[in-house]
Amino acid sequence: MAYRSLRPFDVEVKDGLWVSLRDVVPDDGDLIELGFDRLSKQSRFFRFMAAKKRLTGREVKQFAALNTADHAAVGALCMRQNRAHPVGIARYIRTNAEDHAAEIAITVVDAFQNRGIGTLLLGVLAKVAQAHGITEFLALVAKENDAMQHLLHELGGTDETPGDPEVNISMPIYQDPQNYPINKVGAYVREAYAFTELTPV
Repeated sequence: MAYRSLRPFDVEVKDGLWVSLRDVVPDDGDLIELGFDRLSKQSRFFRFMAAKKRLTGREVKQFAALNTADHAAVGALCMRQNRAHPVGIARYIRTNAEDHAAEIAITVVDAFQNRGIGTLLLGVLAKVAQAHGITEFLALVAKENDAMQHLLHELGGTDETPGDPEVNISMPIYQDPQNYPINKVGAYVREAYAFTELTPV
């Protein structure tokens, strides 16, 4: 299946911040490194489940790889002083070529947290994923990461490994956004679906 790319778009989030969302591309290595450098120790731990001081060159290349139907990433940027600054990133990796499930990771730079950007990225990523035959997101979440657990639970996610140090959460992905729960998070994901346009088949 060919990858249907995301048409870039701008949207205003909480506190009047405008962010641009688009596919991550191979030229984004510098932005990925900059975003990582601006993460707190806790945010790095939540993303990698381990203390991590820097990204390797191999990791940067992998994280900026060209999107495919099986492995795609969406980035959020903001413009300040005529320069693009990394705000957040969300990616999925299909568990295997025949599967309809994909593992996900979402990271928002600390200075931009609590503005709904993580939910926005998740909604955009969900629409991208369902267009490529994915119907379930799987997330490995640190037990201390209450915000991510709350986000996924509000969208119908269920714990697969309750009580473990890391919680595996399974969340359904819908082609019709009206199937997401009727709550604040669900409404925000429906908005994300409305903003998200993909190139035709």
